[in-house]
Amino acid sequence: MVHSTKTPSVDMDEAKKKALHQYQNDDGHFSLVRNFRLADLITIMNGVCGTLSILTSARYLLISSNLPGPPSESALRTLYFAHLLPILGFGFDALDGKVARWMGGGSMLGQEMDSLADLVSFGVAPAALAFALGLRTPLDLAALLMFVSCGLARLARFNATVALIPSDASGKSKYFEGLPIPSSLALTSFMAYWVKQGWFHHGKRGGSDVPLGVIRIWGEKGGWGEVHLVAGVFAVWGAMMVSKTLKIPKL
Repeated sequence: MVHSTKTPSVDMDEAKKKALHQYQNDDGHFSLVRNFRLADLITIMNGVCGTLSILTSARYLLISSNLPGPPSESALRTLYFAHLLPILGFGFDALDGKVARWMGGGSMLGQEMDSLADLVSFGVAPAALAFALGLRTPLDLAALLMFVSCGLARLARFNATVALIPSDASGKSKYFEGLPIPSSLALTSFMAYWVKQGWFHHGKRGGSDVPLGVIRIWGEKGGWGEVHLVAGVFAVWGAMMVSKTLKIPKL
């Protein structure tokens, strides 16, 4: 009897290559959409939630920032909704993998789409919320850009190396290298608490600023050398996402 020397991973790679060639050779209209699976549509909803959060943060700034008087109830509802959307996105993010496994595997685009949606919901959206709440100095922006860039790099590393990380019997990786980007929901939850306590920049309304206040590293007051201390949390969070030595076991 002749036994096959192929491993399951080799068979999976060949199946993906076959699916890729079939998609590449499909010149019909809307071939991309026709190749979507249910899990892909759920992944897109994650990205939709993140995008809506960013736009809702912008809407809050348009309808509320720099106006006299206390924030209106409508403005506060808008701000809370912007915080809620990434959490809803996480629900879709948790569901798409389960649906993909239930249906016998995801599409060839599933992993890439998942990472792009995660970057929007758990990278760009929290940064937009932080900006809306008052992290707006040049050094604040540098910290937020570092946070988003580290999230992007972390997702790219995951896509490139996930097959090399030790896995359990079900094929799932045993641990995360660095903080997974959905961990930023902790920051989103903290920011929602700031809103509840009134710890955010009110523009011409005055009132409390973000927690821990501002320090001046150089220059004059109100200049380029000022930074909110809490912006450092975003920078450190980004560094932990790209850490190679920080390994977090999967539950």
